[in-house]
Amino acid sequence: MDFKAQNVREILKLPKPPQMETQLIAALTDLCFFDRPIQSSELLFVFGSNILHKEIARKITTILNEKKIATVLITGGIADYQASQYQNQAEAELILSHVPVSQFSHINFITETRSKNTLENVINASQLYNLRSVRSVTYFSHSYASMRSYLTLSKYCSAAHFYNYSIPILSTDQEYPITRENWHRTDYGRSLIWGEFLRFDVYGLRGDFPVQSVLKKIKEIKFLTRK
Repeated sequence: MDFKAQNVREILKLPKPPQMETQLIAALTDLCFFDRPIQSSELLFVFGSNILHKEIARKITTILNEKKIATVLITGGIADYQASQYQNQAEAELILSHVPVSQFSHINFITETRSKNTLENVINASQLYNLRSVRSVTYFSHSYASMRSYLTLSKYCSAAHFYNYSIPILSTDQEYPITRENWHRTDYGRSLIWGEFLRFDVYGLRGDFPVQSVLKKIKEIKFLTRK
């Protein structure tokens, strides 16, 4: 099936998850989440997001006021997958429109506006900026995809130190946003993280991003969910 032609996700955003006990929850948390406090960096890399544009822009602005950043690279085209929130403007442009760029004349802003997924975010960005020369990166990504985002970016920024901000997207229950601590407390969160595991199992194992460092965890999750 040509997923791109059909605008269909190769892996469902919210697949049906297995029964989740404590050990599986811990293993999925370790696999999917990456946390390393933000530091001054050569590059601030923002993965595309079709939601929370103002919130992301506010956080970018805060970091630019508090840390030394040389370049901001915001990625994301138009999300037109089925069941996505559709807007007829690139995600990168929507995010940047809420950043007071004029206040940061010393910073280089770059937008990448064609990508539709995490891998394309990085591949297309690498055509606009020499990622392989970067020595320090702070990146923004959805919290549940923070490890996959890190691994994808590390393939192209192999010499860099990484720091990140995990965007805590909303769940079906406002009390429990999708974070390392709360994702398993809602049906939505469990489905979302199970879909994230499937991306490791499919995209990672076929080579879209390096999984050597998390391969043991992937195997553990498969063992815990064997039938």
